[in-house]
Amino acid sequence: MRTIIALDTATENCSAALWYQDKLTTVSELALHRHAELILKMIDELLQKSGVNREQIDYVAYDCGPGSFTGVRVATAAAQGLALGLKVKAVAVSSLEAMAAESLSKVEKGRAICAIDARMGEVYLGLYQKQKGTITLHGQNLVLKPGEALDLIDKTNFLQDGMKYAGTGIKVLEDHGLKVKDEVKVFYPEASYILRQALVKISKAEILEPEDAMPLYLRNEVTWKKLSEQGAKI
Repeated sequence: MRTIIALDTATENCSAALWYQDKLTTVSELALHRHAELILKMIDELLQKSGVNREQIDYVAYDCGPGSFTGVRVATAAAQGLALGLKVKAVAVSSLEAMAAESLSKVEKGRAICAIDARMGEVYLGLYQKQKGTITLHGQNLVLKPGEALDLIDKTNFLQDGMKYAGTGIKVLEDHGLKVKDEVKVFYPEASYILRQALVKISKAEILEPEDAMPLYLRNEVTWKKLSEQGAKI
């Protein structure tokens, strides 16, 4: 029986989730510029609510991005520090994958366009499909100009009836011509779905040593130092 904690600070939303004795406990708050302050408090809150000691945690899952550069760094650093201190493995889940999992959670199969407003006239884009209950990425996560994103969606013939849409970037794509035929209900990734996807990755042994837990920026000019190079602990 695994105990897993999941952390998400990649976007305007800040959330954490705990899986203990087959029960999911979550806490979530929209909080601009307060992620570093909130995420540590959320960890303590979840452990207290569930009566779990930190030493009982078996895995630390985190939203590796893409998203806000600062937010992605906060979740990665917190996950690295916690996993290293507890001598457990880390599990990285994309923010776009988490939104796809939530938007497709009520169907057995389907497709989802997930996009986050990346600012600077770009969006982070992920095209996902669900078959037999399993979420898979179609191609790769990319950072693109809205027009480029629409061209990719068109060239891959990804659109179909019953399409789901998720993320703040959908409005950007709508403004550039995307015809959205379903209400957007998922705007931000949630730690509960980071955790759900982490369970899948753990079953496939897709786990990381703490020092190998890295952020996913998509923009090549942004770099990240490993924990051993940072000179600081979370």
